[in-house]
Amino acid sequence: MLVKWQANRFSSAIMMMGLMTNANVQATTPTSDFQTWLPVNINVKLTEQLRGFLEFQQRIGNDNSHLTSTMIRPALGWAINQQATLWIGYLMSADSTSPSSNHYLIENRAFQGFSWRDTANEKQFIWEVRNRLEERFLPRNSDPSIRWRTRVRVEQLIPNHSSWSVIASDEIFVNLNDNTHNAQLQAGAQQNRAYLGVGYRFVPEFQIETGFLYQHVWKKDPSGDQNNKVWMTNFNLNF
Repeated sequence: MLVKWQANRFSSAIMMMGLMTNANVQATTPTSDFQTWLPVNINVKLTEQLRGFLEFQQRIGNDNSHLTSTMIRPALGWAINQQATLWIGYLMSADSTSPSSNHYLIENRAFQGFSWRDTANEKQFIWEVRNRLEERFLPRNSDPSIRWRTRVRVEQLIPNHSSWSVIASDEIFVNLNDNTHNAQLQAGAQQNRAYLGVGYRFVPEFQIETGFLYQHVWKKDPSGDQNNKVWMTNFNLNF
């Protein structure tokens, strides 16, 4: 009887360990979503050095079934020279709380930036490094969440078809401080976006680029990482 009782206890312990392991695996299993992002970017040369920028963007998520985010991002820039520009701006983002809800959480964000844009190979190759420091004022948070992001973008015009181009970019996001009200906004690498697409310039002032963006968002336990597959189409207007 004692041997049988001990065997039952051992079997129960094994089952409990299995259940705990399965629960842990399920809790940390990465999640994914297929989305469509539609940014409209307007760049304006106001004076010889003063620049204006306005972005309006909508994101369709939950496997392309619902409008999940709307963003408005105005900014002013000061051109130090032909390559370097300093930026200061603001963003308002409305993010839906659930697929079937019309309730949105509002994020207000201030940001400062520096960009360097240059060309090579007789202006057939265009490259840009963009840096932003963001102060994110999130719902239910009294203190801002500070984030740094750096994007490297390259564009190669297609020989003999210079209206067409191939575009690639990669952008890393890093949180610089801990957030006491959100376990997913602690200091450290927060997400990465890798993009590959093609562009077509109808006239010098108007270009459309479209392609695939892979967004990886690192999550803290017990949440699993987020892997979003995004089809993004940019409408770029330059005046």
